[in-house]
Amino acid sequence: MSTVALFVDGSNMFYAQKQQGWNIDWESVLKHFTAGKETCGAYYFTARPAAGNAKAVEGYRKFRTALIYLGYNVIDKEIHIIQDPSTGAIVKVKGNLDIELVFRMLTSAHGWDDGILMGVDLDYIPIINHLRNLGKTITCVGRRQMTSIELINAAKFLDLDGLRKLIEKKK
Repeated sequence: MSTVALFVDGSNMFYAQKQQGWNIDWESVLKHFTAGKETCGAYYFTARPAAGNAKAVEGYRKFRTALIYLGYNVIDKEIHIIQDPSTGAIVKVKGNLDIELVFRMLTSAHGWDDGILMGVDLDYIPIINHLRNLGKTITCVGRRQMTSIELINAAKFLDLDGLRKLIEKKK
């Protein structure tokens, strides 16, 4: 039986959902990509709201708890807010976990044959190439409109719109 691991770039999927106008059912995602295979891990990488934002933190905790209940390992870190030193205005909000995702792919690669990467960041191309050189099959999932031809050429690519009937959250 082949083995599979799922790696979700939560930020990338958050913006994909906003752009496509429908929400992903994370239970359906897990069932779809692990059907008939031994699951070696499902990882969801995401930034959590700043501790001072009680409403956002509460919403995040509920989402995180639901993911854990479904079988995901949630890897998170608090967002970093960058402010203009002279005005105090928020310039940028960062919550990037690409390094953590890549590290988990590398350190767990001995345990799986097929890697599903839900995220279409160009920064993933070196890890995809490395894992393919190790004999791993990598499938990237995302919106075609957000995906470069270089990434599509580096891995098997699945467009979210083509998966909609299988993974859309029912209202």
